[in-house]
Amino acid sequence: MLATRLRRRHHRRGLTAVEAALVMSVFLMLLFGMFEYCRFLMVLHVTNNAAREGARYAVVNVDKPSTFNVTDYTYTDATGATQTVQNIESYTQDRMGGIHVRNIESFRIAVYSVDQTGLALSPPVVRPKTKTAGVYPDPFNDADANAVPWNSAGFTEKIAVTIDGTYRPILPTLLLMPSTISVKTTAIMGSEG
Repeated sequence: MLATRLRRRHHRRGLTAVEAALVMSVFLMLLFGMFEYCRFLMVLHVTNNAAREGARYAVVNVDKPSTFNVTDYTYTDATGATQTVQNIESYTQDRMGGIHVRNIESFRIAVYSVDQTGLALSPPVVRPKTKTAGVYPDPFNDADANAVPWNSAGFTEKIAVTIDGTYRPILPTLLLMPSTISVKTTAIMGSEG
C-alpha cells in the first residue's frame, strides 16, 4: 500500500510540471499581448501630441518663408546678433521624443495649408489647398506643381501637420497580430497670420 502511494505521488510531480507549463504559456502570451498593445497606444499618443504641437508651431510662424517647413530661419535681431529659429518638421520630430527612431518605420512629416471646401464636406476631408481645382497634391511632395505653400493660409484658414509611418510590433506573430500597422495622424489649427 505504501509503495502504491509513493508511485502516485511521484507520477503527480510530472503532471504538475506539465500543468504549470501550460498555464505559464497562456499567461505569458497574454502578458506580452498587453505589453505590445500598450506600446502601440504610447506610439499613437506621442504621434498625436507631436502633430498637434507641430501644427501650433506652424500657425504662429506663418510670417516665415514658405521653405520654413524644412529649412531653419535665420535673422539678425535688434542688437545685431544672429538668431536661428528651428523649422517646423524638425520641431515636430523633436516632439516625438525618439519614438519615431525605434518604433515607426518610413517616418515622414507634412505641413500644408488645408482646402476649406474639403472641411465643409460631410464627413470632412482634410486635403491640401490646390492651384488647380479638383487636383489635390500629395502633402508629402513639396515639389508638386499644384501645391500651395503652407504659409499661404489667411487668418482663420487652417494649417495641418500630418505624421505618417508604419508601426512594427516586436512580436508580430503573437496573438495573430499583423506584421505592420499604418500610423497616420493629422492635426489642424486655425492660422494666426
